Amino acid sequence: MRRMKQKERIAIIGAGITGLLTACMIVRKGFSVTVFDKQPFPPVNASSIAGGMLAPCSEIESMPFAYMEAGLAGIEIWKEILGDNSAVYFKQKGSLIIAHRDDHHMMERFEQHLDSAGGKWECVDGARIKILEPDLGRFDQGIYLPREAHILPLLALEALSGYLVEKGMKILQKDVKPEDLLEDFDKVIDCRGYDAETDDSELRGVKGEIILIRADNFKLRRPVRLMHPRYPLYIIPRPDNTFAVGATAIESAGDDGLVCIRSALELLSAVYSLHENLAHARVLDMSSGIRPAYPDNLPRIKISENGRYVRCNGLFRHGYLLSPVMGRCVARYLETGEQDEFFPLFSGRFNHALR
Repeated sequence: MRRMKQKERIAIIGAGITGLLTACMIVRKGFSVTVFDKQPFPPVNASSIAGGMLAPCSEIESMPFAYMEAGLAGIEIWKEILGDNSAVYFKQKGSLIIAHRDDHHMMERFEQHLDSAGGKWECVDGARIKILEPDLGRFDQGIYLPREAHILPLLALEALSGYLVEKGMKILQKDVKPEDLLEDFDKVIDCRGYDAETDDSELRGVKGEIILIRADNFKLRRPVRLMHPRYPLYIIPRPDNTFAVGATAIESAGDDGLVCIRSALELLSAVYSLHENLAHARVLDMSSGIRPAYPDNLPRIKISENGRYVRCNGLFRHGYLLSPVMGRCVARYLETGEQDEFFPLFSGRFNHALR
């Protein structure tokens, strides 16, 4: 009788969103997975302090059009993974883009990008905005993107880790190097994000800052982006009348977890301009994290010549959006040696000009 080939043992370095999602996708293919992270779980990194927006259409100005379909596929993967897990704060109510009157030209430019991408969207007037978000009644023009979603990062990380433990996998707090793990595992997947010890010379760190507020007299049903001359400000609803506010993008490899005064003033002033009741909101927390980015700000899957060492990195501001698709690409490669339909997006050879 012919013996069945034993599934390979896979080590994953990094218990952030990319590492955990990739682990889950691999486990679903029948592989044995061990996840390593030098911090206790959940690690304090860019994944744990992220906004949690799943907004491929909203990002159309900052990434090529082809990634929009990958992002929409990522939302569907999230729905498949989470199933009916009501404990995870996942909402697909779309998102709303607005601007103050002096910045309407920014929305007009954004509409042109959406037209070119062929995405589903709705140009809304003040009456429609009042239906979507009654507390934003002062705005008379906006863009509604119905297919977008948002998720609470910490609950998502806990759900993914819970799935792995339920399947008999291990998440270990241990500072490890890829070359050491290759002695005991068949393949190593490196999902460390920005790490000073990585030998990936192309990778750089981009600091992102986020503020958590509580506003008892202000309501939102979905994420809202305010077109801003300096950076795209967003506010994301969370349970218990709390909201995540971000985000800045500061070229920096060093981070002490603190938000600078200028960022805090600009973010909070912009949020206050949404509604007068936000003047009474309470600031619960201010945090920052270093997000990994390649020169083109697009993610990569890098595979060694012998196929045993795989790097997944450079997700920058798209971790929760694109990690599901990246993880599925890696899982299919491990199972069949073939490329998923979205694999070319992570090759590092995608041309921005071919939008």
